[in-house]
Amino acid sequence: MDHNPSIVLFGNCAAVQFQHDNIVLGEIQPNIENVAISKSVPLQMMISGRHVSVISLIGLHETALDLHPLTAQLLNENEIIAFIFVVRLGQLTDADKMGLEWLQRVFGDEVLQFVMILFTYESQEESDSIIDDLKKNSALERLIEKCGGRYHTCSKSTSNQSEITDLMNRIEQLFIDNKQQSYSEMYNTALREREDLQNRTCQSQRTVTEESMEYTTTLETGERLERKVEKWKD
Repeated sequence: MDHNPSIVLFGNCAAVQFQHDNIVLGEIQPNIENVAISKSVPLQMMISGRHVSVISLIGLHETALDLHPLTAQLLNENEIIAFIFVVRLGQLTDADKMGLEWLQRVFGDEVLQFVMILFTYESQEESDSIIDDLKKNSALERLIEKCGGRYHTCSKSTSNQSEITDLMNRIEQLFIDNKQQSYSEMYNTALREREDLQNRTCQSQRTVTEESMEYTTTLETGERLERKVEKWKD
């Protein structure tokens, strides 16, 4: 990943802790009211020796904001290689359960292959409960299955360098698994192909209409000639 890729974080505000030693998000909590302004400028960071642009959409899946105008801008201006779904370990909310559906509505149906869940915890002892939580919570298990089984655990403060290095390695592996293609590239390529198909369909329809009009005109001309011939015969 030597081309300054972008990652998008989304999920519950209660799952993260904004503070000065937060390696991924820093200490400034995003202003949801000014989302169209604040989210359109990704935060350039050096994480585990990698240049990365971080786009924080945390908390937005619980709002009624229309993000579609911003979505096009983000996908056009950033090489998004991963979407990190931040969930509080042991506190799966109804909003969390709908988070992936929200992401699909905003970014498109194919986005799930670029998603990884990041479970955050308060204490190290709590982090060891992830396997037990999976066994007890079928909703949590389904959530992980939708993301291809990809998940990682990290402290709520995201200040542990070792955990963040592991997370970046997982993101890089996800990038490789997706054939080193960003979601932005896939989305924009599909969009262009869809537009080309629509243009070809419209052109084909115009051609058929023009040919039909020419055929109709020819028939009408032939009918007029036939009537003239009949008059001459009379």
